[in-house]
Amino acid sequence: SLRRTSAGCYISILDIIQGEVDPSQVHKSLQRIRERRLAAFIPWGPASIQVALSRKSPYVKTAHRVSGLMLANHTSIHTLFARALSQYDKLKNRNAFIEAYRQTSMFSDGLGEFDDAREVVQSLIEEYKASESPDYIRWGLQQEEHAASQAALERMPGEPGLPGVR
Repeated sequence: SLRRTSAGCYISILDIIQGEVDPSQVHKSLQRIRERRLAAFIPWGPASIQVALSRKSPYVKTAHRVSGLMLANHTSIHTLFARALSQYDKLKNRNAFIEAYRQTSMFSDGLGEFDDAREVVQSLIEEYKASESPDYIRWGLQQEEHAASQAALERMPGEPGLPGVR
């Protein structure tokens, strides 16, 4: 069994391969990855690996017969966001660089935008962590219900209601 929580897992992968490649070899390699579970994928959805094959550009000279690029969405990115948030908190607690922002007209009403951005990054961290578990879909539905109830509580008397929220 793969340990998803410590190492994370892939949500999706896009491979772009340029050059002289046999598509059947690419297909066999993808099958091997899936069958041998060489890469851990999200437990709540299919292993999403997309491959784009293209010919070499006649305008760009390269020494290699084949080149490639892999773009992957992996849940372990939450550790990078958490580290950035930790560093931000340290700077914010020391009020480092804050005066420069206060002097700009954009932040004349306050620095609440920084707090809003921090909340967005924190929720992104929580979502990437939650996406590693098999009940991620249930987690998402609970988040939607919570957001709808918060919106209903914040609505002022006499303000029209949100569709589906009572």
